[in-house]
Amino acid sequence: MGLALSGLASGFDWKSIVDQLIEVSRAPQNRMRKEQSANATKTAALNDVKSLLSSLKSSLSGLESVDGFKKKSVTFANSSTDWTASADPNTPNGSYTVKLNAKATAARIIGNNNITSPINENELLSTSMRGLIKPGYFVVNNKKIEVEPTDSFASIAGKLADDISGPNITLSQLPNGVDAGKAMLVHESEQINLGADTSGFFQALRLFNNGTTTITSSAPISAVDLSSPISSSKLFSAPDPNHTGTIIINGVNFEWGPNKASESLRDLINNINDSDAGVIASYDLANRTFSLTNKEPGNAPISVSDDTGDFELAKALGLVNLNNISQSFEGQDAVFTFNGSTFSNRSNTLDESVHGQKGLVITAQTENVEETITISSDKESAKSAINSFIEKYNAVQNAIEKYTKVTVDGTKVSSAVLAGSRELATISRELRRILYASQDANGNQFVSGSIQRLSDLGVGFSGIENTISITNSTTLSNRLASDSDDVIEYFTTADDGLVDRLDAMLDRLVSSSSTTPGTFQVQLDSISKQNKSLDKQIEEFERRLESQRSLLESSFIAMERAQSGFQQQSAYLQKTFSGNSK
Repeated sequence: MGLALSGLASGFDWKSIVDQLIEVSRAPQNRMRKEQSANATKTAALNDVKSLLSSLKSSLSGLESVDGFKKKSVTFANSSTDWTASADPNTPNGSYTVKLNAKATAARIIGNNNITSPINENELLSTSMRGLIKPGYFVVNNKKIEVEPTDSFASIAGKLADDISGPNITLSQLPNGVDAGKAMLVHESEQINLGADTSGFFQALRLFNNGTTTITSSAPISAVDLSSPISSSKLFSAPDPNHTGTIIINGVNFEWGPNKASESLRDLINNINDSDAGVIASYDLANRTFSLTNKEPGNAPISVSDDTGDFELAKALGLVNLNNISQSFEGQDAVFTFNGSTFSNRSNTLDESVHGQKGLVITAQTENVEETITISSDKESAKSAINSFIEKYNAVQNAIEKYTKVTVDGTKVSSAVLAGSRELATISRELRRILYASQDANGNQFVSGSIQRLSDLGVGFSGIENTISITNSTTLSNRLASDSDDVIEYFTTADDGLVDRLDAMLDRLVSSSSTTPGTFQVQLDSISKQNKSLDKQIEEFERRLESQRSLLESSFIAMERAQSGFQQQSAYLQKTFSGNSK
């Protein structure tokens, strides 16, 4: 092992010599690595150009949008208006005056408020009053009554009556008649004064000061139970778990009862709101009333009825046989004045079916306000699409110039990574040719309109440069405003329009399809194969170098061993002969 140390016996540093010999032999491998590095640089450049070509291809979508070239802008004379309006490409240019004389309103039914049975006076308030009363206190004639979680209507009545200092205050629930279910508060001799209330007791029982010795609730105090089965929701005086039925709203049937879609009132409300009945159902806990409101405004009534049967839920909900006409509100159509003519409409939105102007939609917000709306051609979106195309086109040409450029500085010649690439040179020329061309190979015009080439739009090349720019912005604006049909024909004509001609060329270049790969994919795949082949060659060459190193090291180690043996023999002889001479 020791003899393997370079020059241990011979004094000769053969290890460095081996390293130098191997390094000299590595020259072909270094050339292969350099070739791989050059390929990586080429790959990056090709991918860059391919990406820019893909962006150019994507920008064509803006040029093939008919709506983009015919888009209309909508402006209000009153810039701070809360009205909105839109116009499609077919809306005639011009100004329109609009006034909302009356807003559309939706029909509504507010149900009767005496729909529940009286509360169970011995139930906890949290149950009988559906959580409307919470722990706290209230004050009556300077008497403070604590409200606790364990209280019921009866226990509160007991606290009010338990007054040894003066006349009693009584609380009761009226049992029958038109006032059935209402609460009544009575003082024997004094005017009742309702004071502070942190528990919500007065509000829940609908008790308000009236300057007398007796206060009666303005409506029954019982609250509907939305979560329990409908049969036990306090709507029916005699609950029956087998109650079922059907309520009909605007012709849509809603079955309710056990094992039906609507088992609870909350289920019923949700099912109505999610249905095609066209109404919003809700329950007003404060006023204890159900209501139905049309989703859409306008003069369209709401119809509510019960299907034939013993259990009439619509009646129980107070939605039929209303007590007061003020509980039923008819919907109202909107009334507009449009360019001096008066129209009515179900909603506050006017469209072509009402005013006759194609594609114009106006939503009014404020009554008795006249707005002036101006429709004009929107050239900015078309200009934006053209500018985007120009930007992407120039990015491609600049990249091709960057990667193929050859510069001469005196006697020094510098070449870019893709210098001499015929493919890139051809792409640059073909792109320029398509933008110039107005005829096919047979001399036939691509399009028949007044715009034959990009320069007719005020877009052209600058001298010998491959990049383009808007050379005449006035021409571009005039063409977009007056010749939009010809602009659309030039860009969008199937096969022969600029978009399709460019798209076909770009697709051949950037396609990544495995069956028909584009030009760039073919080149990239070829370089990738070259590098894989070089990887294998480098690996094989490295194995040969390691074998060569091993052979050289073995030879030098053998030399060291021979040298060591010679030195040992020499020392032995010297020692032997030196001893005999004595």
